[in-house]
Amino acid sequence: MKTGDLVVKSHRPWRRWLVLIGSWLGVVFVAVSSYWLGQTQAGYNLVDVAREREALQLALAEQKGNARQQSAQVAVLERTQIIDSQSYDVVRSDLKQMQEEILELREEVEFYRGIVSPRERQAGLDIQTFKIESADEERLHHFELVMSQVLKNDRFVKGVVTLVVHGVQNGEPLSLDFRDISPNKSVGRNLSFRYFQRMKGDIRLPEGFAPRSVMIEMLPQKRKAVSKSFDWQEISAE
Repeated sequence: MKTGDLVVKSHRPWRRWLVLIGSWLGVVFVAVSSYWLGQTQAGYNLVDVAREREALQLALAEQKGNARQQSAQVAVLERTQIIDSQSYDVVRSDLKQMQEEILELREEVEFYRGIVSPRERQAGLDIQTFKIESADEERLHHFELVMSQVLKNDRFVKGVVTLVVHGVQNGEPLSLDFRDISPNKSVGRNLSFRYFQRMKGDIRLPEGFAPRSVMIEMLPQKRKAVSKSFDWQEISAE
């Protein structure tokens, strides 16, 4: 360069502004593009999430349906089991009742057989059976007496019967008439039968009384008295 030569430089300030504006536009474009891309991807993700949620809801509904079906099946099985159990109980109860009735019928048959065709028994009046058993209340007992007229039963038996329990109280012997120890005087005394007569009642033994035996005596009118003694331990069902 020579001294004294004039150098002319051009001054263009608009270029600077163009560069700045272009830079800002680039930044804005990048930002908008990133935002749009993010929204697009987010939209795709939301669609996937919605589809997955719908699939889960369908699966849950199916599981609930299966659970309800299984619950219904369990309820049916439980009801069936209850019905079967109740039916079994009914059958068992009926069978037990039938067995008891058969036993009673057999006892009745043996009883009537003993009256119609007695074995090793003399003709006439007989104290056939006597049983006594404990009741639910303390010292209370039920008893049943059966008297019969064997073979010679052409006329009615009229008269009275006495029942006396012999035992010990306070170390001393004591005899008690059934009527004196019977609640509400439930023990009968009158005889009136042709073939047989059953007599039932209750007695309450005094406290501290130890029974040993029961004496029964039939006193028919114009006929010979009949008596029989029973050991308490043999006739009682404790």
